[in-house]
Amino acid sequence: MLLIYNNMTFLKEQQLSTEISNQDIKPYTNSSFYNIDRFKDVLKMAFKCKNPNTIDIILNNWSKLVVTEIIWGKNINLIDNNDEKQLRSLHPAELIMVINIGSIMQKTYKMKAELAFIFAFGIIHAHFVFENTSIDLTIGAMYNTLPKKSKSKYGEKMFTKDFFLKGTSNEIRKILFDNI
Repeated sequence: MLLIYNNMTFLKEQQLSTEISNQDIKPYTNSSFYNIDRFKDVLKMAFKCKNPNTIDIILNNWSKLVVTEIIWGKNINLIDNNDEKQLRSLHPAELIMVINIGSIMQKTYKMKAELAFIFAFGIIHAHFVFENTSIDLTIGAMYNTLPKKSKSKYGEKMFTKDFFLKGTSNEIRKILFDNI
């Protein structure tokens, strides 16, 4: 699945839906959600981290956090099986937003690939998943999904600041809300 963008040319949902439809997997529709693992290779291509296992580590850490939140949500009847599936899945349109936001963060703001990934992934989840499921995953917890070698002394503080300031910039809002 080659979905590389050049010079800030953003991916479009049609490109991804065509690729998914050409593969032997569940047909693509507006309500199709796929396990996040299905898109690992695409994410690794879009976010060229120094360590090729960084995306795997982040997603594994993310999964552990989400499981804790799912258990909490089910215990107080805020999360049902559909919400759980959504927390463990990604819609192709969300994947495109993650890649496009990550591209902006890397190229415009010179953010390292691993930070750009968790930034974009966190923004998408904060807007489209957590709000609907009452999940309480903090920005600090998102930052801490990074491998230890990718963290810095002031990194979490800067990440939190960027999450609010850059995450609400016009260019990010355009990606988030022009696709709805």
